[in-house]
Amino acid sequence: MDYKETLNKDLKRSYEVTIPSADVELQVNSKILEIQKTIKMDGFRPGKVPTDLIKKQHGEQAHSEVLNDIINKNVSELVTEKKLRPVAQPQVNLKDEKDKTKTVFTIDIEIFPEIKLVDFEKTTIENYTVKLEKAETQKRIDLIAKNQKSYQKQEDSYKAKEGDSVILDYEGTIDGKNFDGGKAEEQSIVIGAGQYLPDLEKGLIGLKAGDEKNIKVKFPETYHAKEMQNADAVFECKIKTVSSEKETKIDDAFAKSMGATDLKDLQSKVEDQMKSEYEKLSKDMCKKELFEILDKEHSFDLPEGLIASEFKNLKEGYLHDKNPTSDQHKKDIEKHEISKEMEKDFQEQAENRIKLGIILNEIGQVNKIQVSQEEMQQALYQYAGNFPGQEQEVVEHFKKNPDAAMQIQAPLYENKVVDFVLSKVKLKNNELDLDSFIKVYNGLNNPEPEVKKKSAKKKAVKKEEKKTEVKKKTAKAKK
Repeated sequence: MDYKETLNKDLKRSYEVTIPSADVELQVNSKILEIQKTIKMDGFRPGKVPTDLIKKQHGEQAHSEVLNDIINKNVSELVTEKKLRPVAQPQVNLKDEKDKTKTVFTIDIEIFPEIKLVDFEKTTIENYTVKLEKAETQKRIDLIAKNQKSYQKQEDSYKAKEGDSVILDYEGTIDGKNFDGGKAEEQSIVIGAGQYLPDLEKGLIGLKAGDEKNIKVKFPETYHAKEMQNADAVFECKIKTVSSEKETKIDDAFAKSMGATDLKDLQSKVEDQMKSEYEKLSKDMCKKELFEILDKEHSFDLPEGLIASEFKNLKEGYLHDKNPTSDQHKKDIEKHEISKEMEKDFQEQAENRIKLGIILNEIGQVNKIQVSQEEMQQALYQYAGNFPGQEQEVVEHFKKNPDAAMQIQAPLYENKVVDFVLSKVKLKNNELDLDSFIKVYNGLNNPEPEVKKKSAKKKAVKKEEKKTEVKKKTAKAKK
């Protein structure tokens, strides 16, 4: 292989490779002879078809395949010889050479930067843990009970108020005509829960069993069915029963309804679940501080190609989002364009993601960290469990699509690298009560921004307002 380097700047390398055309032709002839052994053509015995006829029919394809093999072989040898680490598939272009005695092509490669990793054993990271009191566990159980609402039927003379559950038949009309979804029987509506149209819920206040009332309702401007936005409707309602929320008694019977054997077992399961929740939050804080240290302690050139690709992914993801987060987001999707401010934000996000990804990849490479086949299988089947009845189809999809499988493998690899680093650094333990822990967590994940950005932040943890339930049968407390 005869080549010369034409560019060596930052992370970009370019080479011009020259091959004698005679070598290419020699391999093409060899390929034609291979084709001759098996090709069938009318008027000729097997293996006796003239090579000039074969060249006429298959010469162009044979030349293309040979040239492709030669290029791949030379690219591979060049990368090995130069000890390059390409960030993506090298770009190859065949030159239109006037001198037909030689074949010339160029190779453009962008490589990973060389990184000197920080000494993790000299790095200190704050580690926050929760000292969980029994009172906090009880508060969580109280919250579970509060969310397991039950209702007690009231006497017929009782008038419905905010928070009551009303069983009714209703039929809605717009300009005297019925519409889809406007009729129901024995429907349960909790007044003030916000599950139905506000005017309809408010119109039920003061009604009692046996009452009939026509309630005027204004459909909101943001209603999902465009043809009904801002429409004026009338709902003819017939009240069947009115029930009021009753307090849930926390006892063994309640515990059993949640899947536990008794109240003591429920308390134990809730405590274990809370510990697991806060251990995860604690690790998230360690991980966040670790990423900040990795960013601060490492400086290197970033591959422009990877940044451009990541920027494109962020932009396309935003413009094809099926659940816009704001009116401006909706407008951006309709126009299929983003503002200069958002372009800058996405560019910063792309650079940060690529930099962190390269550092984590380097740590993994240096320390020979890999995701095992068993770990991949376990994660894959766990993910497939989210699609009851379709588990096998989901598994097969990922097995047949390497790019899709990376969606499962990438977070596994990242977690293994993070766990490795956290096992090397010095963890400064801080045991806090729950209130203090939550304040620290929210402070780390929701700092006051200098400029309000579009990028999503982690939601603040709320101790008392978090909706929690214990799954029946599994008896696991869930956030």
